[in-house]
Amino acid sequence: MRKQKIVNIKDLVESSDLSKIMQKGLFLNRLNQQLQQWFPSQFKGMYRLANFTENGLHIEVANAVVRQGFLFRRQELLQLVQKEYPEITRLNFKINPELNR
Repeated sequence: MRKQKIVNIKDLVESSDLSKIMQKGLFLNRLNQQLQQWFPSQFKGMYRLANFTENGLHIEVANAVVRQGFLFRRQELLQLVQKEYPEITRLNFKINPELNR
Protein backbone atom coordinates (compact mmCIF):
# COMPACT_ATOMS: atom_id res chain seq x y z
CA MET A 1 0.00 0.00 0.00
CA ARG A 2 1.28 3.41 -0.97
CA LYS A 3 1.67 6.20 1.55
CA GLN A 4 -0.40 9.25 0.71
CA LYS A 5 -0.14 12.65 2.24
CA ILE A 6 -3.08 13.52 4.45
CA VAL A 7 -5.03 16.43 3.00
CA ASN A 8 -7.53 18.57 4.84
CA ILE A 9 -10.86 18.22 3.03
CA LYS A 10 -11.67 21.89 3.62
CA ASP A 11 -8.45 22.96 1.87
CA LEU A 12 -9.18 20.59 -0.98
CA VAL A 13 -12.72 21.90 -1.48
CA GLU A 14 -11.70 25.57 -1.21
CA SER A 15 -9.01 25.20 -3.85
CA SER A 16 -11.07 23.18 -6.33
CA ASP A 17 -12.32 24.52 -9.66
CA LEU A 18 -15.91 23.98 -8.56
CA SER A 19 -15.32 26.16 -5.53
CA LYS A 20 -13.90 28.93 -7.72
CA ILE A 21 -16.94 28.76 -9.99
CA MET A 22 -19.25 28.91 -6.97
CA GLN A 23 -17.39 31.91 -5.55
CA LYS A 24 -17.61 33.73 -8.88
CA GLY A 25 -21.33 32.95 -9.09
CA LEU A 26 -21.95 34.27 -5.59
CA PHE A 27 -19.97 37.42 -6.37
CA LEU A 28 -21.93 37.94 -9.61
CA ASN A 29 -25.20 37.56 -7.74
CA ARG A 30 -24.16 40.02 -5.03
CA LEU A 31 -22.90 42.56 -7.58
CA ASN A 32 -26.08 42.15 -9.65
CA GLN A 33 -28.15 43.03 -6.57
CA GLN A 34 -26.02 46.13 -6.03
CA LEU A 35 -26.49 47.17 -9.66
CA GLN A 36 -30.26 46.90 -9.22
CA GLN A 37 -29.98 49.52 -6.47
CA TRP A 38 -27.55 51.81 -8.30
CA PHE A 39 -29.02 51.77 -11.80
CA PRO A 40 -32.22 53.65 -12.81
CA SER A 41 -35.38 52.10 -11.37
CA GLN A 42 -37.22 52.52 -14.69
CA PHE A 43 -35.09 49.67 -16.09
CA LYS A 44 -35.43 47.37 -13.08
CA GLY A 45 -35.81 43.75 -14.13
CA MET A 46 -34.76 44.55 -17.70
CA TYR A 47 -31.07 43.85 -17.26
CA ARG A 48 -28.67 41.59 -15.39
CA LEU A 49 -24.98 41.25 -14.86
CA ALA A 50 -23.81 38.42 -17.11
CA ASN A 51 -20.08 38.37 -16.40
CA PHE A 52 -17.12 40.42 -15.35
CA THR A 53 -13.48 40.63 -16.33
CA GLU A 54 -10.58 42.24 -14.53
CA ASN A 55 -11.62 45.67 -15.82
CA GLY A 56 -15.18 45.48 -17.13
CA LEU A 57 -18.74 44.40 -16.50
CA HIS A 58 -20.79 42.61 -19.15
CA ILE A 59 -24.46 43.46 -18.69
CA GLU A 60 -27.31 41.84 -20.63
CA VAL A 61 -30.31 44.04 -21.41
CA ALA A 62 -33.80 43.09 -22.59
CA ASN A 63 -33.97 45.25 -25.72
CA ALA A 64 -32.40 48.06 -27.72
CA VAL A 65 -34.34 50.78 -25.87
CA VAL A 66 -32.85 49.72 -22.54
CA ARG A 67 -29.40 49.39 -24.09
CA GLN A 68 -29.63 52.88 -25.58
CA GLY A 69 -30.79 54.28 -22.23
CA PHE A 70 -27.75 52.77 -20.54
CA LEU A 71 -25.41 53.94 -23.28
CA PHE A 72 -26.60 57.52 -22.80
CA ARG A 73 -25.82 57.20 -19.08
CA ARG A 74 -22.74 55.00 -19.38
CA GLN A 75 -20.31 57.46 -17.79
CA GLU A 76 -22.66 58.25 -14.90
CA LEU A 77 -23.30 54.54 -14.27
CA LEU A 78 -19.59 53.75 -14.47
CA GLN A 79 -18.88 56.37 -11.81
CA LEU A 80 -21.48 54.78 -9.53
CA VAL A 81 -19.86 51.37 -9.95
CA GLN A 82 -16.34 52.77 -9.47
CA LYS A 83 -17.22 54.14 -6.04
CA GLU A 84 -17.35 50.55 -4.83
CA TYR A 85 -15.15 48.84 -7.45
CA PRO A 86 -12.52 51.31 -8.74
CA GLU A 87 -10.85 48.63 -10.87
CA ILE A 88 -13.87 48.55 -13.22
CA THR A 89 -13.19 50.79 -16.23
CA ARG A 90 -15.76 49.57 -18.77
CA LEU A 91 -19.44 48.74 -18.98
CA ASN A 92 -20.51 46.58 -21.93
CA PHE A 93 -24.19 46.16 -22.78
CA LYS A 94 -25.49 43.29 -24.89
CA ILE A 95 -29.09 42.64 -25.90
CA ASN A 96 -30.57 39.35 -24.70
CA PRO A 97 -34.23 38.99 -25.81
CA GLU A 98 -34.74 36.19 -23.26
CA LEU A 99 -34.91 38.84 -20.53
CA ASN A 100 -38.24 40.07 -21.97
CA ARG A 101 -39.99 36.87 -20.94
